[in-house]
Amino acid sequence: MPRTAKVPAAPRPLDLSLAFPAALRPTVTALSAGWDPDRDLYSYSVTFEGEQLTIPSRVYFDLNLIWQHQGRSQLQQGIAWCLGTCHHSGYTREESVRHILAAPQPWMVPFIVQLIGDYVVEIVQPIADALPTLAPDMQHALAAFVRDNPRYLNTVDSRTISYWMYYMPTYPARAGYPGVRAVNYLRALAAG
Repeated sequence: MPRTAKVPAAPRPLDLSLAFPAALRPTVTALSAGWDPDRDLYSYSVTFEGEQLTIPSRVYFDLNLIWQHQGRSQLQQGIAWCLGTCHHSGYTREESVRHILAAPQPWMVPFIVQLIGDYVVEIVQPIADALPTLAPDMQHALAAFVRDNPRYLNTVDSRTISYWMYYMPTYPARAGYPGVRAVNYLRALAAG
């Protein structure tokens, strides 16, 4: 019998719609057609309202696709901002989360929580400041998300502690670091 060489499978294109609840996936697919995120080095899986979501940690695509508002609905722009929170550019992540926090929707919660563990304090600070001021539907969605994903929140918490050590000269007390404050707020919210 002849030996055949194993041929590695071709990489599958990144399906950005899997980062969102099923009801939003057709809109995500239509919006992101042709975005060609190039690569996704890592993803993380979380549960949101009983659905499994796979969210890329970093995406690499033309950031102008996020800011191109012309002809987009409010929902499409919200999706673009959520994808912007995964962008490799810290400036893009920061600007995207600021837009999300100005008009938050419950389905945006996984993207907000992910950024609490970001290494850029300018991204984490507005989240920590905004969490207590969010509307009741967002508070409920955040609490449910934390209860459904305790291991994921532990991972985010570990990251915040690591980054606090880097920013210790600015935030000498661990409890004062924005990421630690945000995680503590979420834990208290989930405990109810």
